[in-house]
Amino acid sequence: MKLQIAIDRMTINDAEEMIQSITRYADIVEVGTSLIKDYGLSGSVGYFKKELPEQVILADIKTCDEGEYEFRKCYEAGADLATVMGFSSDATIDACRKQARIFGKKYVIDMMGVDENRVLELQSCFPDAVFGVHLPSDSHGQGLDDLVRNMCGQFPDGIEISAAGGIKPESVPVLKENNVDIVVVGSAVTKAEDPRTAAAVFADLIRV
Repeated sequence: MKLQIAIDRMTINDAEEMIQSITRYADIVEVGTSLIKDYGLSGSVGYFKKELPEQVILADIKTCDEGEYEFRKCYEAGADLATVMGFSSDATIDACRKQARIFGKKYVIDMMGVDENRVLELQSCFPDAVFGVHLPSDSHGQGLDDLVRNMCGQFPDGIEISAAGGIKPESVPVLKENNVDIVVVGSAVTKAEDPRTAAAVFADLIRV
C-alpha cells in the first residue's frame, strides 16, 4: 500500500510548510482542488514540483470536460497523476488517458457519485486507470467502510484502487482487507496537532 496525503484549503505558504513536514512519509502528495483554484496549476502543482522534484505529486483537478486541455496542463505543470470524474463522458476520460500516455504519467478516475453500472463500464473501458473510491468530504467519514466494501468488490484483480474520504488510522484494516493500493489521508494528518507524527502513524500502519 502507498500513502497519499492530501493538502488542501490552506494558504500556499502553509501548504509548503505542511508538505515539507510530511514528505518523508508520503508516497504521493495530493495538491487539492482548492489550492489549484486559488493559485493556479503553476502556482501550486508547478511550485511544489520545483521545490521537491523527486516527490510524486497528484493534481486533484477533478476534470469533467476539456480533458485533453486540462490534463495536458496538469502534466506540463509537473503532476505525476491527475483526476477525472467518473461521471464524465467516455470521450473526456479517453482524452485524459491519451494525455497520460503521451506524458508517461498516470490518471485517476474519481468514482464519487458513480453507480454500479457505471463502475462496470469504466473498469471495462479504462483498466489502466487508478480507480478512486471516494466518499464526499461532506459525509465526514460516515459510510466509508461500507462504500469501500461495496465498490472494491466490483473490481477484478489487477485494477489499481485508491480510497479517500475521512480515513482515520482505524480505517486501515478495512482498506487492507479490500485490496486498496493507495490510502488517501487528508485532515487526519493536516489538522492533527502534530502532522508529522500523524503522517508517520499512517505510514507505519499501511506498510506493516
